[in-house]
Amino acid sequence: MGNKVKHKARYLLLQKCLNQLLIFGCLLFSTLSFAETTLYHIVSEKELISLTENNVYTPLSIAEEGYIHFSKLSLIPFYAEALYKDKQLDTLFLLKVTFSDDDSNLRWIGDNPDYYVGLDLSMVEEKIQFTLDENNQWVLPK
Repeated sequence: MGNKVKHKARYLLLQKCLNQLLIFGCLLFSTLSFAETTLYHIVSEKELISLTENNVYTPLSIAEEGYIHFSKLSLIPFYAEALYKDKQLDTLFLLKVTFSDDDSNLRWIGDNPDYYVGLDLSMVEEKIQFTLDENNQWVLPK
């Protein structure tokens, strides 16, 4: 199975899991303003290097879905498990970005923030190492 097909299958699994979370009421819909919201995107070093051109990171999700998935920090372990469980990686990175309320490229559907253009890496405040523990679980950095 090609990488693009595997990537698409992971996103479909993630979408199914998110729908289940919504059904069980774990995600709340909100109409609040999110001024200066800090969000995170999970990426492997290889993806970041191979999918960056002219300092703009453009993952496959831009071509396939039209946006980059971002998340609140509390949901990162869930997404890492869903997207990277079988990739034989022991280290990922979290790209930490604080978005302003007037950024029209950041759109929310419930608690799901998505960014509708490639990410200019100058917006990344930190690239935080994210690793597996001895139980093969993704652990948030302290």
